Amino acid sequence: MRNIARNGKRLANDKGAGIEGLPLQLLIMVVVAGLGLTIIMGWMSSISAPRSIGDIFVTPGEILVRDLDGDGIYIREGLTLTVTVTDQEGDRIEGATVVLEGGNIRTEDGSSVRGTTDSRGQAMFIGLVVEHFGRALSTVTVTVAKGDYGIDSSFEIPVIPS
Repeated sequence: MRNIARNGKRLANDKGAGIEGLPLQLLIMVVVAGLGLTIIMGWMSSISAPRSIGDIFVTPGEILVRDLDGDGIYIREGLTLTVTVTDQEGDRIEGATVVLEGGNIRTEDGSSVRGTTDSRGQAMFIGLVVEHFGRALSTVTVTVAKGDYGIDSSFEIPVIPS
């Protein structure tokens, strides 16, 4: 056996020798990586998609206001609106907070309009007042919020002077 100096170290020149244990170490690394991947994939598949508000339906879909005395102020009194809220799968959401803003919408006593959906996913607002100045169109924004579902302010009800 002849010794060869490499990098200041003496190594045996044995053509039949290899790095012992490499196949076993490689096998262990592959098994550990496979187990790790299996655990991570199992964990990820058990994660459910976050819930979110799906659709908001409002009846009636528009608010007509009238200027009965010709002063440029268009009013609608005694308005009833029903807001229905569903999740992304179409199931109705109970306990969501519904707020109506814009178009000078208020309750008969002048307070802001807010409510909570019932077991059918509906919030009903009775006796609302809407005041609109001028003939331009405006909107009432419907904001829906519920803890795990987030907030959605994408629905707007047109206020149409006639």
